[in-house]
Amino acid sequence: MKETSVEQKLQRYGPLGAIFAIVLVLASFVTHGRWASTEESAQEIADLYVQNQDRVFMGSWLAVLGGLCFLVFGMCMSHRVRETGQQLLGMIVAGATLIGATGMMIDATLRAALSIQADDMSPEAMKTMHALWDAFFWPMHAGMATLVLAIGLAALGSGLLPKWLGWIGVIAFLAAMIPAPTMFAGIILSLLFMVITALMMTFRNNSTSAAS
Repeated sequence: MKETSVEQKLQRYGPLGAIFAIVLVLASFVTHGRWASTEESAQEIADLYVQNQDRVFMGSWLAVLGGLCFLVFGMCMSHRVRETGQQLLGMIVAGATLIGATGMMIDATLRAALSIQADDMSPEAMKTMHALWDAFFWPMHAGMATLVLAIGLAALGSGLLPKWLGWIGVIAFLAAMIPAPTMFAGIILSLLFMVITALMMTFRNNSTSAAS
């Protein structure tokens, strides 16, 4: 079946969703404003959300857009990986994408709830919800790290991407998933991997076919 123009453009430019996702999530952090610490009193946390309702809500909205861009990136990469004949890794890429995107949506929803209900919830309830949101990172974190690992392994097993980039993906996963100070370095390395992957997959070749 002949692919439509929209499908062709999505397959070619879809990987750039990673860059848009990173920019939008960073923008959501900036828009959110000051982040309350769980060590602050319930009243201090509640007051902060009441005073910054609009900023927190807009930050959550930007995070949702970032999650959608991440979804496009991951699904496009799943398609590219499966084109190399690595069906299982392609499915892992898709699954990891769904986990990461779902985590981003839930995170954004908690932020939106904190802003929308700021005037109606008790300070104690606000602090409880804030603590839940503050510690809610594993789905996003594990989803992104597994996505990077699967793409990295696919690169090592084919000509999809340079093998040196594949090894960076493996190292990024190991660093990000070990509960140690290296975790933050793993996150940065994973983001760098996604940016390089997006640029290479979009501009390296005009074709969406990977070398076997």
